[in-house]
Amino acid sequence: MGALSAQTRHILLAGGGHAHAVALRLLSERPPKTPLRLTVVAPDTQNLYSGALPGVIAGHWPVDAISVPLQPLCKAAGARFVQDAVIALDEDKRIARLASGEDIVFDTLSLDIGSGIRQLGIPDPDEIAVPIRPIKTFLSRWQDAIQQMESGAAPPAVVIIGAGLAGIEVCLAIRHRLQTALTKPARVCLIDASDEIAAANHPALRRTLATALTRAGVQVLTGTRLTACENGAAELSSGDRIPVALVVNCAGSAPHPWVSETGLKTERGRVEVDACLRSTSHPHVWAAGDTSYFTPHPLEPAGVFAVRAGPVIAKNIRRLASGEPLTEFHPQSDYLKLVSLGGKRAVAEKYGLTVTGSLVWRLKKSIDFSFLSAHRLTTGD
Repeated sequence: MGALSAQTRHILLAGGGHAHAVALRLLSERPPKTPLRLTVVAPDTQNLYSGALPGVIAGHWPVDAISVPLQPLCKAAGARFVQDAVIALDEDKRIARLASGEDIVFDTLSLDIGSGIRQLGIPDPDEIAVPIRPIKTFLSRWQDAIQQMESGAAPPAVVIIGAGLAGIEVCLAIRHRLQTALTKPARVCLIDASDEIAAANHPALRRTLATALTRAGVQVLTGTRLTACENGAAELSSGDRIPVALVVNCAGSAPHPWVSETGLKTERGRVEVDACLRSTSHPHVWAAGDTSYFTPHPLEPAGVFAVRAGPVIAKNIRRLASGEPLTEFHPQSDYLKLVSLGGKRAVAEKYGLTVTGSLVWRLKKSIDFSFLSAHRLTTGD
């Protein structure tokens, strides 16, 4: 168990990610016994739940269906909401600097600012390639691309970079949407520099996903890199050139650059945290989700770990207020992976056991929308 060196009064939650959304809901249900000031800073009033994003891409539900309004959560938890973004930190003076130029002084800071997508580092003068995050920006570009393909203003083709689970799920969702939205055949191509898809996952899951991609008619090019996006086409290391409407970057998460510019100890740009989710160099700074590097047992960047960190943050805010020892985060060694397959089918995998079908899709939908329902409060402005 962690121990407190001093009681704090002002807790700043930077970011409106899954961990903080869960923590706010739990604090609204059980507030700290000792009064404290709680401030939330987030660049948007909505937290878009990434687990249900493939359903938006595929056209199963609108984007509003996957949004969690942050202001009602803040009001219920007694927190002040500031629509802004933390872009720098003086961790010793305990000052967070915002994009607006304002400063916020804190006693304890919790970082749940998510991550971006690894840049492709290629020539792209016309900005054909778009990262999957920020989600709102991607969805706007995706809708524009569909309209351009429908009208004939752009070739009916989309290239997805990155054949991890997220890239495969996005790819299959794109394939499904194009099959229903376009009257002409569309080309969907999935590219990865590795020699196999979903390389970090169990072989049984990889085989199921490979079968799904084949059945969907997706062209899979492994051992291949995107070298440029020029003159309306994706140019590949193989020498091939694919005219496209859009290139979707799912090449893996990348931490926000400013985090490495602080004095916080980091690992590959993520804040090193101990078992209590405290910075290993500055214990008054906490971090969770993709913002953190969990030193007791390094975790893959997956939303499930951010969601599971939420109750720990809520509990530790209560303990911090009352001067009690902090509790530890004990993430599971394996977790149920649910991957949608474009249409209303999904695959579930755990410990190498896989199940595929419409029932799995309904299970995934139920889990995703249960989370959304629990955090979509109706109070507030």
